[in-house]
Amino acid sequence: MRDGIIIQARTGSTRLHNKILLPFYGQQRIIDILISRMRSSCPGIPVILATTRRPQDDVLEEVARQHGIFSFRGEEDNVLARFLGAADAYGIDRLIRVCSDNPFLQTDSFNELFREHSAEPADYISYGFPDGCPVIRSHLGLFAELATTDALKRAAVCAAGRPEYVEHLTTYLYTHPGRFSSRLLPLPESLRQRYDLRFTLDTPEDFSLLQEVYALFVEKELSGLEGLLELVEENPGYLGKMRKNIRENGK
Repeated sequence: MRDGIIIQARTGSTRLHNKILLPFYGQQRIIDILISRMRSSCPGIPVILATTRRPQDDVLEEVARQHGIFSFRGEEDNVLARFLGAADAYGIDRLIRVCSDNPFLQTDSFNELFREHSAEPADYISYGFPDGCPVIRSHLGLFAELATTDALKRAAVCAAGRPEYVEHLTTYLYTHPGRFSSRLLPLPESLRQRYDLRFTLDTPEDFSLLQEVYALFVEKELSGLEGLLELVEENPGYLGKMRKNIRENGK
């Protein structure tokens, strides 16, 4: 079984255009930070940047080339088809799906997802809250998802082009337990009731806040999830802004 990490990326975000290519910390952009961290955490596992065929996204193909990773270009709105095209192009049997706008993504957790799938296979594996909500449906922005290519191919047939399933490629898997097997791993104890944290990035307000948090995180030489949470707890203003951004940006 060949593993892969596929990054979902485009420049055409409606709420903050070009967000993953804006200067984020020093000379680094969010996409640079993510690729570097994934290659460090998962050496030997192919990383594929899956973007659209739009001319505006030529720059992302160049980003992939500069980092020495693979790229694939497919449909803009049918993300499910784009991922399947990328998986087929590089012979990927099980994949980690990465959203490119999560600068604090815990890439070390990818190895746990692969280990858990090897120990107890399922069509879909991710992390979830005690109430059964997958992290992808939350504002955390800290964890990714694993899916098998075979399951995504079956989901593409079942979804029959319905926007809610082809734009959000894993939704069909975890919302149809009669057809697909899913496992949600428990979040670390420090996150299990933290519906008030927002480390995902959609808006200019998110960008400004997370840019400030990231700079402090690096400059204070903090590390890991606990270091990140301690930093946020020490700055109540950060939590207040996160809660405001959660209220204004539904999932």
